[in-house]
Amino acid sequence: MIKIYDLKDLTNHLPIPQDALDFVLKMTADTPNGRYDFGADCYVNVMSCDTSAALAPMEAHEKFIDVQMVLAGEEKIYVTPKAPLSVTEPYNAEKDIAFYAWEHAEAVTYAAGEAVVLYPEEAHLPGRAAGEPMTIKKAVLKINSI
Repeated sequence: MIKIYDLKDLTNHLPIPQDALDFVLKMTADTPNGRYDFGADCYVNVMSCDTSAALAPMEAHEKFIDVQMVLAGEEKIYVTPKAPLSVTEPYNAEKDIAFYAWEHAEAVTYAAGEAVVLYPEEAHLPGRAAGEPMTIKKAVLKINSI
């Protein structure tokens, strides 16, 4: 897991297609929710969601790297290696996701303009409240790691 304090630094950590990077750097809280495709190996999901204090199963991917970015508000995300975790929902190749039982994990808080890079070997639980639960706007950049 890498925390990015300035989205312009993303290219220092990941190979991102230029059109996807241009889109990410122009995103604001007014960017419409939805999926934006940048070829077969890269896309961005923009969404509004409510943060929660509740713990839940952790998710992990096998194919895609996640770059979780907050566009408005702030969010806490829990991150831990997936290797020792117990599977609660097996890997779904179509959705590139599996779920794991909650384990103690590192908590990282990030706000608008910041991001967290998560690799396939890392389980994570996004959408947690950094303080009081709130509605946030966020985007998840997905980059094929295979």
